[in-house]
Amino acid sequence: MANLIDAAYALTVGPHYLWHRLVGGKYGPAVAEKTGGVPDRFRTAVTRLIGDGDPYYEPPCLWLHAVSVGEVQAARGLVDKFMADNPLWELRVTTTTATGRKVASDLYGEERVCYYPLDFSWMVRKAFERIRPKLIVLMELEIWPNFLREARRSRTPVAVANARITERSARRLALVPSLAREMAGAVEEWYAQTETYAERLRALGAPPERVAVLGSVKYDAVPGMIDAQAGKRYRRLFGCPAKGGRPLVVAGSTHPGEDQAVLDAWSALPRDGERPRLVLVPRHPERLDKVEALARRHGRTARRSALAEPDPDGTAPMPVEADVILGDTMGELAKIYGAADLVFVGGTLAKRGGQNIIEPCGLGKPTVVGPNLWNFSEPAELLAGGQCLFVVKDAAGLAAAFRDLLGDPDRAARAGRRARELLLRERGAAGRIAGRLAVLAARAMAAKRDRTRGEAPRT
Repeated sequence: MANLIDAAYALTVGPHYLWHRLVGGKYGPAVAEKTGGVPDRFRTAVTRLIGDGDPYYEPPCLWLHAVSVGEVQAARGLVDKFMADNPLWELRVTTTTATGRKVASDLYGEERVCYYPLDFSWMVRKAFERIRPKLIVLMELEIWPNFLREARRSRTPVAVANARITERSARRLALVPSLAREMAGAVEEWYAQTETYAERLRALGAPPERVAVLGSVKYDAVPGMIDAQAGKRYRRLFGCPAKGGRPLVVAGSTHPGEDQAVLDAWSALPRDGERPRLVLVPRHPERLDKVEALARRHGRTARRSALAEPDPDGTAPMPVEADVILGDTMGELAKIYGAADLVFVGGTLAKRGGQNIIEPCGLGKPTVVGPNLWNFSEPAELLAGGQCLFVVKDAAGLAAAFRDLLGDPDRAARAGRRARELLLRERGAAGRIAGRLAVLAARAMAAKRDRTRGEAPRT
């Protein structure tokens, strides 16, 4: 069966990967890691230090896989809680994208992060031999057949945290019921975000006793306290005073087609008084040149990396000549949201299912989105029901929302505060999942001790 899967990958995934690797550079330079050549954990300084000189000692390892930036950030709370409660464990994090790898390295250290192997059987086995995990946590629904098969062969329990499966994905998996049942059954525990997702997982073959509804860890990313100073600093950076004067509109994680809609909506705003400044942050950095060419047709343009940094002790806004600023730096979007008077979240006008709406709403920012929200359907329903998320149908609706909300800042501010209040109530999934993982980890270690009792001692 593994050979058949490998052959199918060679005809499908292989050409796709080679195209993006050789032409677009999308998947980054680490071909060795993606083919299983990840760093050997036993040879790292961290393992040697924990082993305290014992040449045979190797601490248990939690392998977390998070596809990209959003999943890496969402996993932080549960990982921090697990590692705090299990201090003798090591952590290894894999990602699929280069941006995700960069964020994970910033959070956990470069020595703990590498790329996830492509799901060819020999590549996966090589990665397992080098990481040697005792527990694997996959974020959302990042399940691959050869990976799960290797986890079962090596007796490594797998948990899927923040599990979600769209109706479309469920229909696709159901087309190959035997494979769906095998993969669903290979996961030791599923921690579903909602009962709807749990029902879909059970329908695909996940044993009911292994599926628990624990909520979404993305709500745990909502900060208990907002760093007001960071918001003020970024307002100074973009040449906007802290109070009054020139408003700041931020469009985050935009996809093709949305950039033009945002620029048109911004250009159509009334010109009486100071024109709002626009910060436009494309979802994919490789699109920056194209987006910049579009922006230049609408006004003076600059990249965020070219702006002079403000004096940390100063209060006056920096002199910024550009009307449109392009976000071209990594890991700053949340901080930029914190400076906004109004936010648009991308992937919602384009049919992408939406990027992270929890991030700006959790900062208390009035937020406008398009109708395509299936990636965040639960928080979108919660926020829209509370009348604090502004959903528009198209580019014309986006222009009207910009005009109405900037024209009524009190209404916009009330909506932002209400959104934050609703999201704060939903926190707690990270702690619940970390607790379940601790039990799973203890079982895995007990099973290992039982297996090694009958083995011959090392000489």
